[in-house]
Amino acid sequence: MSFLGELKRRNVFRVAGVYTVVGWLLVQVAATVEEAIALPAWFDAVVLSFLVIVFPIALIFAWAFELTPDGIKRTSSVDEDESITAQTGSKLDVVLIISFLLFAGAMVMPRFLGEGTPAESPAVVASANSAAEDGKPADTPVVIADPNTPPDASIAVLPFADLSPRGDQEYFADGISEELLNVLAKVKALKVAGRTSSFSFKGRNEDLKEIGRVLKVAHILEGSVRSQGDRVRVTAQLIQVSDGYHLWSETYDGNLSDIFAVQDDIAQQILVALKEQLVVVAAPEVAPATRTDVTAYGLFLEARDLIYTRDEAKLTRAKALLDQVISIDPEYAPSYSARAKAYLLLSDRPRSYGKIPVQESSNKAEADVTMALELDPNLADAHAVRGLLNDNLGNPDFALASLRRALELNPNSLDARNWLSISLQNSGRMREAVDELEVLLEIDPLFPPAVNNAMNGRDVLGDYAGAVAIAERFVELTNDPVVALDYRSRIAATEGRRADAIKLLEQVPVVDRDRGVVQSLVSEYLLLGESAMELGIENRSPTQRAITFARLGEGEAALKLVETSLKEAPGQNSVQLAYIDVLSITGNYERLMAYFKTQLEGSLDFVATRLRSQSLIVPPPFRQIAIAARATGNEAIFQAAMLRFREAIDTYRENGSVAWWFDLFDGTYWAMMGQADLSLDFLESAVEKRVVMEFFFFTWAEFDSVREHPRFVAMRDANAARINEQRAQLDLDPLPAEVFVVGYKSSSE
Repeated sequence: MSFLGELKRRNVFRVAGVYTVVGWLLVQVAATVEEAIALPAWFDAVVLSFLVIVFPIALIFAWAFELTPDGIKRTSSVDEDESITAQTGSKLDVVLIISFLLFAGAMVMPRFLGEGTPAESPAVVASANSAAEDGKPADTPVVIADPNTPPDASIAVLPFADLSPRGDQEYFADGISEELLNVLAKVKALKVAGRTSSFSFKGRNEDLKEIGRVLKVAHILEGSVRSQGDRVRVTAQLIQVSDGYHLWSETYDGNLSDIFAVQDDIAQQILVALKEQLVVVAAPEVAPATRTDVTAYGLFLEARDLIYTRDEAKLTRAKALLDQVISIDPEYAPSYSARAKAYLLLSDRPRSYGKIPVQESSNKAEADVTMALELDPNLADAHAVRGLLNDNLGNPDFALASLRRALELNPNSLDARNWLSISLQNSGRMREAVDELEVLLEIDPLFPPAVNNAMNGRDVLGDYAGAVAIAERFVELTNDPVVALDYRSRIAATEGRRADAIKLLEQVPVVDRDRGVVQSLVSEYLLLGESAMELGIENRSPTQRAITFARLGEGEAALKLVETSLKEAPGQNSVQLAYIDVLSITGNYERLMAYFKTQLEGSLDFVATRLRSQSLIVPPPFRQIAIAARATGNEAIFQAAMLRFREAIDTYRENGSVAWWFDLFDGTYWAMMGQADLSLDFLESAVEKRVVMEFFFFTWAEFDSVREHPRFVAMRDANAARINEQRAQLDLDPLPAEVFVVGYKSSSE
């Protein structure tokens, strides 16, 4: 018998086949176990090496030994007539067939799972009449695209899991995910879900179909990072949401210094895998990631993550980390852009989060963003920051151009699109601003600034149902019960259910009450004429606490608080605004005018540019300056301030602003100008839209000219009844009637 024939008789080929299939299975099990219980990165490599080493030994064993009814014997000692290799071979054939069937099933079955359209699927609508009208056969089904079906060319990049032995590479894993997201977002034919929404699924182990439904994407990229010493392993897999089929997967082993090449390769292979969905002849080429020192890169990633929080302490730490990055690699453009952003967010400007004087923060941010663009003229984040800077400096045209350039370079830049909407609002272009916010919410439905600003935008345009719908959608999607309570309370407040709003906020555990939740509680109680501080809820902002004291008649306490803040930060505009409000509320008009003339340069231009409100849609304090000017006999300043007040209202009105507070501004303006009927018309409109007005609203000195008018009295009494109704739901005693007429008497008077 020939050598090949003898190999066949002794079942060596069959043993090789069975060994190969079983070995493949063991490798898959090893890789799965390694991922699941965070075994060292070399575990599956050791298993594979062991199997390769043992393979020739198994073949030698199959040649040299034979399984007989009496046990294992050397083949040479078994008589050929007594050999049962034929029976053994038949059994091995059965094992091989079953193994190959299992192998084939594992490879192709996911491709077919979930395919097919249910008979009642909304994606297919059979209509004989409509088909006939279009010239189609009567029995031809008309296919209508389901608006909830994501486009094929769409993807979400989930945060990569940190599987390092010490679990200390989370920033690094997040950084890889975000860099991949940014690279893919530059492909115009590809819809990429935003960072906030994609990262909201971090550590949640959600079903991929549910993630795809929430993010409205057809594909998901997920993976893991494991580093040990200088070695790193990155695994990535591209999954089709509809059936869980793996379009592509890869594992990369190398040094940490290779990480940028790994990112580039992953992104390029994803685009190749999605080539058909992208409807292009060839997959686009990925621009290489900006290289830097790996230590500097780790610090940069941590800083970038801290900047997303918009927390003052974390922003301060981010700036310090970026200082280190720049000292290590002064040529790394993204670090300058990020530090410029931190400077602007840490300024004392309205809607910022820190105490750095605005001029200082602007100067430092401008120097950094200039350096970033010199190093990389196509850095989207730098253009976005330059847009924010110029919007703050009062250069709206340049700001808008910079922000739009940022979006050309990176359509998924959350900051750029959000700041573009703010810049449009600051220019009075509210409709355009809301359009940008809706695009942003389509990309990233869980990005809180976009949700807040979109709700405000809908309010401004008079679409209160739309504002509620945005909040309800956010509540549906969020996985955070505290956030859900916060937004459900906003819905209740928008609908005039102030007691329900308070009850919802009080369900938030004390340890989870951030500054926003506490401020909302304080504001809701104040609206009903109640001090939240007496209930153990104290606003953490001294200036807001001062305004609350002033509204509740504690004038001396209010002035003491705000004056202390003013001494500590005389140039901080949020403190300046609070000081003006407290002086106006407590009737200290002489001091207000003295402050205007000395500290505000007696210039309404200064007020217009320097003292923007914390709200995007509230004019600078022209009204407060005007009432103080009239009370102190400064008629020229009164007329000039009222003109500015009128211009501010008109700017928003011309762009579709019909919210209740603009009716309030108009009502206030016409009352101060002595036009009672116009004033009352607007006030009635405001009350109708607002449902429940603040208890102190009708006590404003601005309404002296209409205070005794029957229509004004009727509004005041109806509002008092609504407030006491809401108080009763909270088991609070009704407010005395005089509180709605004169307010709480201030102890500073």
